[in-house]
Amino acid sequence: MSGSGGERKEADGVFAGGGVKGLAFAGAIEAADEFGYSGWRKLAGTSAGAITAMALAVGYDAAGLQEIFETLDLDKIADYGPLGKIEIIDNLVRHDGVTKGVALHKWIEELLANAPVKVKTFGELEAHSGPEKLQVIGTDLAHTRMVIFPRDVGLYLDRDGNPFDPKDFLIADAVRISAGFPYFFPPVKLRDAETGKDSVLVDGGVVSAYPVFLFDNPEPKCPTWGFRLYSGNPPEKPPYTSISGIEWPIDMLEAIVDTSMNAFDKFETGLFGKRTISIPTGDIETLDFSLSEKQKKELFNFGKEAATKFFEANPTGANMYEKVPAQSLAAPSP
Repeated sequence: MSGSGGERKEADGVFAGGGVKGLAFAGAIEAADEFGYSGWRKLAGTSAGAITAMALAVGYDAAGLQEIFETLDLDKIADYGPLGKIEIIDNLVRHDGVTKGVALHKWIEELLANAPVKVKTFGELEAHSGPEKLQVIGTDLAHTRMVIFPRDVGLYLDRDGNPFDPKDFLIADAVRISAGFPYFFPPVKLRDAETGKDSVLVDGGVVSAYPVFLFDNPEPKCPTWGFRLYSGNPPEKPPYTSISGIEWPIDMLEAIVDTSMNAFDKFETGLFGKRTISIPTGDIETLDFSLSEKQKKELFNFGKEAATKFFEANPTGANMYEKVPAQSLAAPSP
């Protein structure tokens, strides 16, 4: 494999949702680094992609990202309660989710506390790393809209009844919202400034599982590389999900999540495909919280192989305006 030969290049990075399959992003980031892309300028993501974008924004590298996902105890993140899955009905009644959602929030806070760049709020991050360093996608089901954190936090009121200041909003809260699969994790509720009603904030993948367009402008200085996961293997082996039997509601929920996270239609392929690193994830399901060590290794390798193949093709990074970044135009021909 031929890498960058020591040349360091900047890029913006956007990461799609994918649940527990986020480990594949670590492999892709390792490959990107080998091709010179270690200076991530702006970052955005949805769900597991939001966790990945956050980690890179606060200084974790490919090795750190791999450790995060490999050592994550997925069973603990699924915090049903002391009695286990027997508490699902009670959780649904009390918390609007089959789990309590506390463990996920705590884990995100721990990632920030242990990060190379010690920040808690979006304002602290931007003071350290520049404007728009991190954008996180959420969904407000009650008000039927996409919410981009921190840009849109002024739509909601804090405990004192004042609109949230984007600079003061906690990164962990935004990422917890973006990673909150509906029904599985409880939604986060903030008071809407206009309606006065509580919002129902859940996984950003409901409205935009792959927001690769966020950083596009008519005069791009560096490319935006998009990283997305899809179920199954390459097209010759498409995925299939059985939705039947007594547990069909659970099968249906998992299929809805998988489809919203992984579907990529012909329009998106034409518009975004040339700057998209599409990573197959085999038969691993988005909500499979019991990954084996073999599956974890497979996910990492899936990501690295897909990204290596992508960068070996010398992509130009042309964006939705059909503009090639200045960085790519200045680069010598391979």
